[in-house]
Amino acid sequence: MNDLILIMDCDRKIVFVNKKINNFGFSKKDFIGKDIITFFEVDVKKQIEYFFRRHNQSKLLIFKSYFPNRNGEETTFEFKLENFRLNDENLYILIGKDLSESEKYKKEIEIIQKNQGTIRKALEVSQIGIWEWDVNSGKFNYDERYKEILGYTIDPFEGKWSKFEESINEEDTELVIKNMREHFLTKTSKFEGAYRIKDVNNNDKWFLSRGKVLERNKFGLPLNMVGTYLEITENKKKIDEIKKEKDFIEKVVENMGQGLVLLDFDFNVKYANKTFYKMLEFEEEISDLKKVLDQSDWETFYENMQNLKRSSNNIISFESNLVTKSGNKVPVLLTGVTYEEVDVSRIILVITDITEKKKLEEILKKYATFDDLTGSYNRRAGFYALEKYFQLAKRRQEPLSIVFIDIDNLKYINDNYGHDAGDYILKKVTDVLKSTLRESDLIIRIGGDEFILGLPNAEEVDVHKIFQRILSQLKEVKVDGNVRIDLSYGVSEYRDFQKDINLESLIKEADNKMYEMKKAKK
Repeated sequence: MNDLILIMDCDRKIVFVNKKINNFGFSKKDFIGKDIITFFEVDVKKQIEYFFRRHNQSKLLIFKSYFPNRNGEETTFEFKLENFRLNDENLYILIGKDLSESEKYKKEIEIIQKNQGTIRKALEVSQIGIWEWDVNSGKFNYDERYKEILGYTIDPFEGKWSKFEESINEEDTELVIKNMREHFLTKTSKFEGAYRIKDVNNNDKWFLSRGKVLERNKFGLPLNMVGTYLEITENKKKIDEIKKEKDFIEKVVENMGQGLVLLDFDFNVKYANKTFYKMLEFEEEISDLKKVLDQSDWETFYENMQNLKRSSNNIISFESNLVTKSGNKVPVLLTGVTYEEVDVSRIILVITDITEKKKLEEILKKYATFDDLTGSYNRRAGFYALEKYFQLAKRRQEPLSIVFIDIDNLKYINDNYGHDAGDYILKKVTDVLKSTLRESDLIIRIGGDEFILGLPNAEEVDVHKIFQRILSQLKEVKVDGNVRIDLSYGVSEYRDFQKDINLESLIKEADNKMYEMKKAKK
């Protein structure tokens, strides 16, 4: 109930109080067992004491008094005290009706009445009109502004609420009545509604009305109501235009190729567009971004977001991984910016799927490192790795063998059997090298028919043994049944660690030895 209810025994001790007491900062425990008069001023205490002494059966004591809040403020109440019997026990019930709202609006009405002239002038300037409704009788009064706006010389509503309600556009009536009903039931502090009414020329005029119940009966039902109205026809057109723009923007946001997510400063998802959910294969809403963020990226994400929050007008971009509903990782670029207004702080995240970009990067990385035809290291990447091997051998004082290889007669094969046959030979040589050498050995194609090998911790005598196996395998490979594959190679071994030798001189030495072998075959 909206009323405050207390029940006392014959000794004035409170045995029951309803939940209404919580509205004043008290709990039921603050009242149970206390003497009722301790909560009232002296004059009222005397009335209550007298009522209890007389054991007034079937009598009613009505009085007004202040009732204290927990914070010391006083609220005006109308109290009714009555005696009743329950199971042969004599009890007393005290019902208190909060008059603070009523008193407040009575004072406001008094102020309005005293300053009617000033108010009228203010309303004329502001173009705000006033209406009053006697809910019981249905009488509906308003100032002359309605007639002026609608172009009538007489009252189009005949002073009746029912006529006024009938004149409202059917599309708007349901919402107006709903808002009015909610205010009657005290679900809202005031009534507010926008509606259309036809003027004398059958054109729609838009109005915005606000109102409040000033007085209610003992059952809490409204008795009378006052309010204001304002014509908003031009503003409504502008609002509709803005709404169209807003709808257009929403369509763009929902269907943009990137994910868009709004986070609060605790990283809870307040909004996410369709692209975001489609990207992650989710149909249900996601409230916590951590749920779809790769856990190994959480620390980096958190750190970046904290930095973003600390600096206004800052934009931050970084790569991360999201996890789909099926458990697949999606590499993304996250671009974040903060947005702050009064009582609202948001992080706007634009999420770009970079899966294809990552694939392209891998391809480019591969092309930048490996020879496209043979899969061996290309010249640039291979020489970089070979230099690292050379520096490591020098530091550890471990042998390193450099081998310079040339495929015999490759130009002849290309000229007579075509470049496809030449490519076949290059691939076969590479395959035999890979199958014979260790994983740690470097195979570098430096161009055309030439290769360089880097064999860490290998002596020259061992290299020659390895090449006997390589050449033996290549003898089995033929082109067009007749042309065999053969290699010329030269080996330089780095093991004199005290001499000032560089990698270039070792490669040159191996190259010269390769030419000596090739020359000896002619």
